[in-house]
Amino acid sequence: MIKKILFLLAAIFLFPSLALMAQTIKNSDCMECHGDSTLTKTAESGKEISLFVDLSKFQRSIHGEFSCIDCHSDIKEVPHDENVKKGDCSTCHEDIALEYHESFHGQALSRGELDAPNCADCHGHHEILPSDSAQSMTNRQNIAQTCARCHADPEVVKKYDELNSNQVANYYKSIHYKTVMEGNDAAAVCNDCHSSHALQPATNPKSLISHQNVSKTCAQCHEDIYNTYMESVHGKAFLAGNINSPICIDCHREHAIQAPTDPNSSVYATEISKTTCPQCHAAERIVSRYGLSNKQVSSYVDSYHGLADQAGSLVTANCASCHGIHDILPSSDPKSRIHKSNLAQTCGSCHPGVNENVTLGSVHISPETDTTTIVYYVRLFYIWLIVLTIGAMFIHNFLDLFRKIKIRYHGLENVHHVGVQDTTFIRLTFNERIQHLILMTTFTTLVITGFALVFPNAWWVAPFLKLDFGFSIRGFLHRAAAGLFVALAIYHVIFLIRTQRGRDQLKALLPRYQDLLDVLQMARYLLGITCKKPRFARFSYAEKAEYWALVWGTIVMGLTGFILWFNTLAMRYLPKWVMDVSTAIHFYEAILATLAIIVWHFYFVFMNPDIYPMNFACITGKISEEEMKNEHPIEYEALMKK
Repeated sequence: MIKKILFLLAAIFLFPSLALMAQTIKNSDCMECHGDSTLTKTAESGKEISLFVDLSKFQRSIHGEFSCIDCHSDIKEVPHDENVKKGDCSTCHEDIALEYHESFHGQALSRGELDAPNCADCHGHHEILPSDSAQSMTNRQNIAQTCARCHADPEVVKKYDELNSNQVANYYKSIHYKTVMEGNDAAAVCNDCHSSHALQPATNPKSLISHQNVSKTCAQCHEDIYNTYMESVHGKAFLAGNINSPICIDCHREHAIQAPTDPNSSVYATEISKTTCPQCHAAERIVSRYGLSNKQVSSYVDSYHGLADQAGSLVTANCASCHGIHDILPSSDPKSRIHKSNLAQTCGSCHPGVNENVTLGSVHISPETDTTTIVYYVRLFYIWLIVLTIGAMFIHNFLDLFRKIKIRYHGLENVHHVGVQDTTFIRLTFNERIQHLILMTTFTTLVITGFALVFPNAWWVAPFLKLDFGFSIRGFLHRAAAGLFVALAIYHVIFLIRTQRGRDQLKALLPRYQDLLDVLQMARYLLGITCKKPRFARFSYAEKAEYWALVWGTIVMGLTGFILWFNTLAMRYLPKWVMDVSTAIHFYEAILATLAIIVWHFYFVFMNPDIYPMNFACITGKISEEEMKNEHPIEYEALMKK
């Protein structure tokens, strides 16, 4: 009401001639024509526009107590000429009009671009309402729709290269828009960031959205965060003129800003380390220009935290968990979360009770290149071990297969068929078959769930990730299988010690000098140097090697696995580098064990021509007399003597 009185006083005192004229031209005179809803005219753009004025709406508007000629001052009589000037808002709103004419919109309108918005396009014509009115075009809940009339119009967007229709669509998805529509007027709308009348393009240094001013613009609502950011390494670099230092919109985006708890947010827990931070810290242009380390992102991705992050874990540490969010500081700063004096506290937020041991080792490790860490040499050792061991197994089995095919092709030996004869020999007791079944099941589960962590994007990992809490289920299955595997190992030791059968098996499995001679003899045989195969007792060198490799693998994987499983407890007593070494050993030992099963064990169980398609001893516990003679002649002869 006060505004209306001020406008009325201005009209009376500043324009007395209009006040006198109002006595001769009344609003009712104008409505004789403009009260006709069918009254139209053709605008300069060629569009037909309505000249109808809804008197009831005008009277409810903010200008409802004004006369028509207060704005249309060039009208001297009724009826008037057809070419009447538009109402001049600057008569009363001089300061705002000056801002508008210097703005991006105003300059475009001055150039004759008819699509450029004028006062009426944003505020309305005769039905202008105050901004606090729910029906006002400039009400905070309606501003986005008002701007969208042009910025979401396909024809207008297509005409101007600098416009992008996605901006409006993205804003509609944002936390700002959602909050405004919930009735919270504190959330940002278009003109909060772009200005109402003084709008300028981002290329203009005076613009609220220019690179220099964006952070200050956000600070209108987020002042505390802005102050924190300006004290950070990013904020200080920005103040120093570094145009590549990230500002608010680099991390939070521009129009599609989402709450950190929204999975679509660029700062959601699983996105920070995947896309947000790497867009700078994994960019060669940025890394090389400013002398940053190029291993931070790659080493994180290869770490447990990074792999868990890729698998969708919401609780694993990401970049912000350790470095902070808006308060990021270099590790040399005593206030930094990653300064040595603060690292125990930072890690302790997820691993309560850890101490200074977490500082005894590198954080971002690159085993492939960092020769200063023990992990590098552990990796190197295992790579050679895997290549030599698996390579030797492959060559052995290839030669064995080639030799057997050649012999059969030339008919040099009688072909024997497993299981044809009625006479059979017990190879595995029921107890031993159950142990083998549990071993096979737990080992397979450990391989699948373990490599599911290392290769989270593999096709066979998808079933885990599609489940609710898929990553947690993977971890539970892996640990459950590990626990059962260890329990089996303990039972097996008891079986070997407490039972006569176990003691006999252990005695037969012990390595002997004869095994070395058998290896050399087999090499001569496979290479065709001799036609005489080595003769084996209950267990051949191949079976002994596989058994003791399993024992070694169980010990190594068990120790490293428990260190990684109970990592918080381990870090209280062990330096961090022990964790890193355990991780490397656990991974490469898993590769070695898996390849050994595929290359070595699967050959003798499935692909060996003598037992194809499968050695059924693990199911029936028996082998044929012919197989006994061929594979274990010394044992066979001993049994026959009995």
